[in-house]
Amino acid sequence: MYWSKCLSAILIFVAASGFWLQQREKTPQQRQAAQMRQEDRIDYHKKWLDEDVVFIITDEERAVFLNLTTDDEKESFIEQFWRRRDPDPDSAVNEFREEHYRRIAYANDSFSVGVPGWKSDRGRIYIINGKPDSIEDHGQGEIYYRPGSEGGGNTTTYAWQLWYYRHIPGVGDGIEIEFVDKTMSGHYTLARDEMDKDALLWVPGMGLTESERLGGVDDKGERIGTRTMANEATRRGGNPLKLFSRKDDLFDRLNRYAKLQAPPTIKFKDLETIVDINLYFNQLPFSVRHDLIRVTPTSYLVPVTFYFNTHEFTFKQAGTIQQATLNVYGRVENMTKQKVYSFDDMVHLTLGQSNQGSAPSSVFQRNIPLEPGRYKLIAIVKDVHGGKIGTLERGIIVPGKTGTDIELSPIILADQVQPAKTGEFISDPFILSAVKVYPSAQNRFKRGKPLGFYFELYNVTADQQTLQPSLSVTLQILKDGREVPTPFGELSKIIHPYADRFYAGSMLNTQPLEPGRYSLTIAVTDQIAQTTTRQTVNFEVLG
Repeated sequence: MYWSKCLSAILIFVAASGFWLQQREKTPQQRQAAQMRQEDRIDYHKKWLDEDVVFIITDEERAVFLNLTTDDEKESFIEQFWRRRDPDPDSAVNEFREEHYRRIAYANDSFSVGVPGWKSDRGRIYIINGKPDSIEDHGQGEIYYRPGSEGGGNTTTYAWQLWYYRHIPGVGDGIEIEFVDKTMSGHYTLARDEMDKDALLWVPGMGLTESERLGGVDDKGERIGTRTMANEATRRGGNPLKLFSRKDDLFDRLNRYAKLQAPPTIKFKDLETIVDINLYFNQLPFSVRHDLIRVTPTSYLVPVTFYFNTHEFTFKQAGTIQQATLNVYGRVENMTKQKVYSFDDMVHLTLGQSNQGSAPSSVFQRNIPLEPGRYKLIAIVKDVHGGKIGTLERGIIVPGKTGTDIELSPIILADQVQPAKTGEFISDPFILSAVKVYPSAQNRFKRGKPLGFYFELYNVTADQQTLQPSLSVTLQILKDGREVPTPFGELSKIIHPYADRFYAGSMLNTQPLEPGRYSLTIAVTDQIAQTTTRQTVNFEVLG
C-alpha cells in the first residue's frame, strides 16, 4: 500500500511537471494562437442572440430561436431575421443590417465607460432608435433654471444630456429623453423623471422649486414623496406651481419608456410572412414540385405545383359547402438573393369536391417564367382559418441554351392528362400545349389507377418537300431490368404539333403492373436528321 501511494504521487508529480514544462516551452505566438482557438469556440449563435440583436429581436422570435437545435436551422433563422427587416429586398445589400451594426460600433466608440457602449442606456436607445435629431449637453455642477413644466426655481445638476427625436415609429412625436451621470464617472443612465438630474435633491434648503421657495418651506419631502404616485392630484400637491402636461402622467411616462426600449416595429409586412413561415415551418406540412417547359431557346416556363393534405386545414361552413382558405406566397431568388419573381394567391379547398374532370381540391399550381440559371424557391402557405403556417425551400436549375439537334423535355408523370377546354391557354394553371396535366406529387400510383405522362419535342426536322417530320417514338417500361409489355408499340400517332414544338400526353393502365418500382423511358429518333434523344423517369406502383 505504501509503495502504491508513493508511485501514484510520483506519477502525478511527473505529469504536472511535464504539463508545466510544455507551458513554458510554448512561444508567445503559440499561446496567442491557442487563445484565438479558444475564442473561436465561443458560441457565435449565443453571441448573436444575446449581444448583436438583443435590443431588436421580438419575444416571439427569441422563443423560436431558443427552440432551434441545429446550426443550419439557426443560420436559416438569422438569414430570414435580417431579410424580414430589409427595406429593399431586391438590392444585394441589406441596409437595415448595415445600419444596425454601424450603430453598435458607434455606441461602443462613444458610450463605453466600464462596460461596452452597447450595454449602456444611451447605447441601447441609440441602437434601437438611431441618432437623435438634437442633443443638449449639460456639464457637472451647472446651474439649471427649471422651466415651468418642472416647477421653476433653480438648482445645480449632475452632468446630463437631453436627446430629442422629432418622431419615433411606434412611440410618438416630440420625444425627449434625459440621461444623467449621477456617479460623475461618465456613465449616463436613463432618467426616470426630471428630478434625477438634480444634484441638490437631497440637500435641505437648496435647489428649491418656485412653490417651495415662495411657500417658505425648505422641506422637499412632499415633492420627493409623491414623485412616483400614480394619482395626479397628489403629485400636483407636492409641486403646486408645476405646469403639468400629459407626458407627466406616470403611466404614460412608463409606457413611453417601455416603448423606447422595445424592439422596433417591423415595417415591411410583405416580407414578414416569409419569416413567420420559417419560424413555424413544422406547423403545416405540404409538398411542392416543379417542372421545366421550354418557351424559347433562352427562356422557360416553370410550373410550380403545391400539394395539400386537406386533413391539415381548418374548414368552415360557406353556404352549403365546407371550405378552407389558404394564403399561398412564393418568392424566387437568384444566387445573390435578389428577387426575380414573386406571387401571392388565395386558394380555396372544398371538402368532398370531386376530382373527376377538374383539378383535385388539394392541388394548386402557379407558372413562373425564368431564364437559364440557378434559383431558390421559397414557398409559403398559411391556413387563414386555423392560423397554421408552413414553408418549403427548393432549388431550381434552369438549363442554358441548347443545341440544334432534336431535344426531348423531361417526362412529367401525372395523375390526370385530359384535353384543355376552349379558352384555356398555356398561361393558365395545369395547361401544357393543348392538354391539361396534373403532375403527380411523388410519382406514386395505386395499382388500377391511370398513370399519365406528358413530354415535348423541340428542334424537330421537317422534310424539305412535304414539310412534315418523320419521327420514331417508343415507350419502354422496366422493372428490375426486365421490360414490361405496354399497349404502346409506336407513339408517333399520339405526337401532335403545337406552335414550334410537338407534344404527347396520354394515360397508361396500371392494372397489369405488379406493385414495385419501375422506370419509364421515352426514346425519339428524328429519321430525317438521323439523331436520337431519350429521357427516363422513375415511378412506383402501390398495391
